[in-house]
Amino acid sequence: MTTNIRDVAKAAGVSVATVSKVLNGYTTVNQQTKEKVLRIVKETRFTPNSAARALVGRRSMTIGMFLTTGLAHPFFAHILSGMEQTLKTMGYDLIYLTQIQWAKEYSFVRHCQSRNVEGVIVFGFQEDDADFSELIASGIPTVFIDLDVKGERTGFISSDNETSLIEAVRYLSGLNHRRIAFLSAIESSYVTRQRMRGYKNGLAEAGIAFDSDYVVASDFTKEGGYVAMRRILALPTPPSAVICSSDVGAIGAMEAIREAGLSVPEDISVIGFDDIELAVHMQPPLTTVRQDTNTIGRQAVELLDAMITDEQKQPPEAIVPTELIIRGSCGPAKP
Repeated sequence: MTTNIRDVAKAAGVSVATVSKVLNGYTTVNQQTKEKVLRIVKETRFTPNSAARALVGRRSMTIGMFLTTGLAHPFFAHILSGMEQTLKTMGYDLIYLTQIQWAKEYSFVRHCQSRNVEGVIVFGFQEDDADFSELIASGIPTVFIDLDVKGERTGFISSDNETSLIEAVRYLSGLNHRRIAFLSAIESSYVTRQRMRGYKNGLAEAGIAFDSDYVVASDFTKEGGYVAMRRILALPTPPSAVICSSDVGAIGAMEAIREAGLSVPEDISVIGFDDIELAVHMQPPLTTVRQDTNTIGRQAVELLDAMITDEQKQPPEAIVPTELIIRGSCGPAKP
C-alpha cells in the first residue's frame, strides 16, 4: 500500500499539520519531533505530493518571478537553470509574472496575490521603478537579484562586483597596463556602482590616476560594446586595455578593435564579464570574470524559502564570490 501523510502522522504520534510543517521546512517544530517525523518518512518511503502539501499546510508551493529583460541574455538563463533543481527539490512551482505596463491600475502586489504566490524573485529591474515600493511594503517575501533592495521581508543576492573589478584591474596592471578603460553598464544600477567602485579602487591600488575619458556607459549587448569601444578608440590616447561589463559586450568591443586595424591582445587587451559558453571559443579566447550563476540561482530560492517558512528570518544580503578566468585576450602592454 502507498503511504500517505496520515499514516506518517499516526506513526509519529503527531498531527497531520505537524508532519506538513516538517516537510515544508517550518522552524516552529521542535528538533526532536522533526527528527522523529523525518525518520518515519524515510522508513516508510513516503513521498510528499506537492498538491497534498499545499492543501494540508494551506500553502500554494508557488514562487513568482518578475523579469523585465527576458531570458535572451545567457546570464539570466543560467540563473534560471540554477534555480530549477532547487525548486524541484523543495517542491515549488515557478510562475513568470509579466509586468503589465499598459494597465494604469497595475499593481505588483495584486498581481502576486492573484497568482497566490508565497514569495517573489525579482531581477532585471532598476531602483527607480516606483512599483516596487508597494511590493516591499506588502510583506510578501522577496529576493532581488543584483539589486540591493532591503526591507522587513525583502533581501537580495548578487555577485561580488566590486572585488571582481579590483582583481581585473590588478591583473592588467600586473601586465604593465596603465591606460585601462571600463565599458560600464546602466549608470544608476547597483551593479554598475559596485563595479565602478572596484574599478577606481583597483586603479588606486595600482597607483594609476582615474581618467573619466576612459569610462564609457554601455549595456550588455554586442552593439553596445561595439559603439562604446569606437568612442574609446577615438580618444587622442586610446587605452591599452579595456574591461567590459559583459562577455557579449566584449564581443562587440573586439569587433570594433579589429575594424580599427588593431589586434587583441597585441594592441589592446580585453576582459569580459560572465564567462558565457562562447567566451572560450572566441578568437582569441576571452579572459573574463566568471559569475557563479548556478549558486546565485540556487541560493535565491533557498533564501526565499527561508523567509517564507520563518517569518522571523532576517532578510538576506548575500554576496557570491567571482573568479577571474585567464585566457588569451590579454597580454603585456607595449613598452
